[in-house]
Amino acid sequence: MRPLRLELEGFGPYRERQGVDFSDVELFAITGPTGSGKSTLLDAMAFALYGVVPRVGRNVGSLVHPGASEARVRLTFQVGGRVYRVERVRGKRSEGRLFELGPVGERLLPLETLDALNRALEELLGLTYEAFTRALLLPQGEFDRFLKGEAKERRRILLDLFELTRLERVREKAASRKAALMEEKGRLEGELAGLLGVSLEAKENLERALADLTREIARLQNEKRRLEEAVLELKGLQALLLRKGELEGRLGRLRAEASRMAEVEERLKKALEAEAALPLWQDLRRKEEALAATAQELQRVRARLAQLEGDRRALAFDPEALKEAQRALLQAEGLRALEALWRRVGVKEHLAPRLGLAPEAYAGALESLLQEEALLADRERELSRLVEEQGRLREKEEALNRVREALKALVEEGGQTRAQVEALEKALRGAEAHRLRQELEELRRRREFLEEEKKRLEAELAQLAKEERRLGLLAYRDLLQPGEPCPLCGGVVHHLPPLVEGPGASDLRKRREVGEKALRELLTRLGAVAEEERAKREALETLGVEPIPGDPKELEGKLQEAQVRLQELREKYREKQGEARALEEEVKRLSQEKERLRQGFSRLEEAEVAWEETREALASLRWEKEALAAGLYRLLWERTGGRPVPEYIGALSRRVEELEKKEKQDRDLARAWEEASRTLAGLLAQEEEQRKALEEVKGRVVGLMPEEEAKALYLPPKEREALAERIRAHREELAQVEALLEEVEREARARFPGSLPPLAEVEARLRREEERLSEIQGSLEARMGERAVLEERLKEVGEKLHRRRELEARLAEVVREMGLWEKLAFDLQQNNFPAYLLGLRQRNLVERADELMATLSAGRYRLRSKEDEYQVLDLWTEAVRPVRTLSGGESFLASLSLALALSEELSRGRLGALFLDEGFGTLDPETLEVVAGVLEALPTRGRLVGIVTHVETLAERLPARLVVRKHPSGSRVEWA
Repeated sequence: MRPLRLELEGFGPYRERQGVDFSDVELFAITGPTGSGKSTLLDAMAFALYGVVPRVGRNVGSLVHPGASEARVRLTFQVGGRVYRVERVRGKRSEGRLFELGPVGERLLPLETLDALNRALEELLGLTYEAFTRALLLPQGEFDRFLKGEAKERRRILLDLFELTRLERVREKAASRKAALMEEKGRLEGELAGLLGVSLEAKENLERALADLTREIARLQNEKRRLEEAVLELKGLQALLLRKGELEGRLGRLRAEASRMAEVEERLKKALEAEAALPLWQDLRRKEEALAATAQELQRVRARLAQLEGDRRALAFDPEALKEAQRALLQAEGLRALEALWRRVGVKEHLAPRLGLAPEAYAGALESLLQEEALLADRERELSRLVEEQGRLREKEEALNRVREALKALVEEGGQTRAQVEALEKALRGAEAHRLRQELEELRRRREFLEEEKKRLEAELAQLAKEERRLGLLAYRDLLQPGEPCPLCGGVVHHLPPLVEGPGASDLRKRREVGEKALRELLTRLGAVAEEERAKREALETLGVEPIPGDPKELEGKLQEAQVRLQELREKYREKQGEARALEEEVKRLSQEKERLRQGFSRLEEAEVAWEETREALASLRWEKEALAAGLYRLLWERTGGRPVPEYIGALSRRVEELEKKEKQDRDLARAWEEASRTLAGLLAQEEEQRKALEEVKGRVVGLMPEEEAKALYLPPKEREALAERIRAHREELAQVEALLEEVEREARARFPGSLPPLAEVEARLRREEERLSEIQGSLEARMGERAVLEERLKEVGEKLHRRRELEARLAEVVREMGLWEKLAFDLQQNNFPAYLLGLRQRNLVERADELMATLSAGRYRLRSKEDEYQVLDLWTEAVRPVRTLSGGESFLASLSLALALSEELSRGRLGALFLDEGFGTLDPETLEVVAGVLEALPTRGRLVGIVTHVETLAERLPARLVVRKHPSGSRVEWA
């Protein structure tokens, strides 16, 4: 995987969209001030590919720029000759998309969820997130953790990086395939065990038995056909004899019924005569009944007329009384409006009531006074409000002036306090800068002292090493004999080396170990001092002020007090400002209301005079209004007899309703009398017509069959039709039976010449033949069943023989294939082939890292591996140390050596990039120079290699530089 272009927006310190093109660079440096966003570029790549950032994990939302609503990252990269672009967004919504870029355009890959996108990218890259951060993206401290981490975790990552996990998947597949074949072998052997009794001899025996049974079935089928023909002929003769006997019986029965059919014909004639006479007799009886009903109804109507005349006389309704009551009610309704007008005033008594006026005069005068009173009352209220609003306006204006004076005082005090805060802040920064400068000076003196001590210890250790090498030869002097071979080199010893007085080798070794321990402690202290000095220098640059002597704690306390006071003044100012705005609005409203109310008055005193005059006129008008109301009340009392107007009108209304009810009853009785009179006239005319019709019908029944006889002989139409149908059917059946009997006799003579045998004899012969046929049929069915069973068994045996041959062939194939998979699974066990390959790759990795470690440490350190754990050989002390015991600078050299070696190893495969974000600033100038030379000579082979560093001398040594700059609207990045 090789990045081609990175775009990010709203991510970390990059508020605006920034783009970096990596397509035409290989080795470059990423530089910029602290906090500008150098490492954020690497975070953006990790987020684009895995949705995770090394520093914050999946909490990417914390990296959204404060001035942006969401973070966007777009990374274009190349894998195996294909180009892809991944886009991710994190904010209120989280989404991601993956495109494949081709010569004809781009194609969006169908990945519906973020989990699906993450899986697709991990499969495309062939790296887990952990392997990616260890081999391609090396954030600060990550590779140190890889160097000192657990061997099991490191082994898993290396298996992923070297693609050896594919062998594990192959081994799992081989084991799974072997297990499946074992299961199939057991199943095949079990099925074969159940087929051991099936043989070719058994199949031949079944075939012979089937042939014998087929011949017997053919014989029985021939006998069955012969018997079926004989039975068919006997059944035909039996049916003919039965048909002849049946027809002869029917003919005898029909001839016996001939006399009874004659009686039925006579009964049918009498029924027809009764049918003609009976309707005339029925019409006569209906007309007699109708005449009697009409006479009864005439009697009822005459009684109804007499009753209606009596009820009307008893009602005694007078139309003139109703008209008089209605006129009185109409007049009383006029009093209702007068009472409503009086109630608007409500005065019954008055010192000088107005009496003797007509109702219309009372109404007009009172209505006019009420309208004039309303106008005067409105005028009085407006003038009163004008006077009140003027007083309130003066109060609000005075309050507004007081608030404005308070605001002015707060502004002056706030300005003084703000100036005090700014002066204290500047003094505090100056005091902090003064303190940092003093501390830096102290750190510089400590660093110089430690560097001098380091030079002294290194000189002592070099002298001790030289003396120790000289004494190393004298350690074997006791083993040498003049004239004898040397036990070390094999040469002849001519003379012994001279003895030298001085400390022994053990004493020198102890002194060297003490010196090395002191040097290591010194280097640790020196690195800590350098790091502390760098941090304080950056803090001093950040302050950006001139140092000023002062007590920071005292200044900070004063600053906090001034800030609290300034905040209190701001709160008071906002409070007073809101109060002033409210008063200004109220004064403006009152002024507008005053101007509206004082229209027509040049001065306020004129309005007050007009207010007094209006109040006096209103009082006089109300006196006159109450006098008129008292006179009107006296008039209403006289008209209603002292009763309330509604009660008086209610009594009149009830009288009118009572009379109107009597009027309605009288009208109803009159209408009923007229209707009864018309009914009586109609009934009289109807009675006369019915008498004439009755006489006419009596003349038509003279000479007919008597009524009672006609009723007895009458038959309903269905019965008459049934009798006629019965006579017709008897005649037709007699003719049909005679014809059929003649036809049967002709057929018998034609089919069976001579005399026909008796029916009993034919039936006996038929029973015997049917019994024989049944026996043959049973035998035939039994033989057919036996043949079906034999055929099924023969088919089953054939199938089992075929299946047995198939199983034996498959079993042999399974056994052969299982042996192959078993051998492959054994070879791919983790302690076999994969372990062997991983061991080879690790040896290559450690050898290359060892070379780089020796170069970076000027030949002092070498990297070793023992049982999957990394160790460092210190050639100065000839001691092997675990990597966990290394100092910060030593760990960095070891991590860098291992990272570069792993990158070179992987660059031969699919990894086309490497980014280092490690602490080059902790290195001394001599080591930094060596590291720069190694990075310059690093074979890129088309890879993208980026170095994140603060060290300008290192950045200047690299062929290209990507510069990150801080900016108020967000960091900017560009190639230098």
